[in-house]
Amino acid sequence: MKTKEIQNQIRSIASEMNWKLPKVAEVLFVALNEDDASINEQMAINIFYEKLKGQLKRETTSSDLLNKYLNIMTNHPVYIKSNVVVPKYIFSNSISDALRSEMEITSKNITLSIRGDDL
Repeated sequence: MKTKEIQNQIRSIASEMNWKLPKVAEVLFVALNEDDASINEQMAINIFYEKLKGQLKRETTSSDLLNKYLNIMTNHPVYIKSNVVVPKYIFSNSISDALRSEMEITSKNITLSIRGDDL
């Protein structure tokens, strides 16, 4: 999945769970730093929040890092109890590139019509 698509997916999940970006940053920070005992955790979360804002805007953000964030969010207990579903594409050689491309366009159009915004 491309960086922009993962960024949009992170925003979409956050929106579906009624989480503002500071909450997303807190959840991710705690999950990524559960071994660190921080004296001023709230200050560290605020710093991470600012970093996350940039990572969700830049097209150069590593898709591996964004997928890590996505994995943390989708394994969070609030997400697990919710009705939010994250589609996952699994590559297959059984269809042609042209058909795959058309299916991607159709899927994006369906998502746009459901969400009512741009990807």
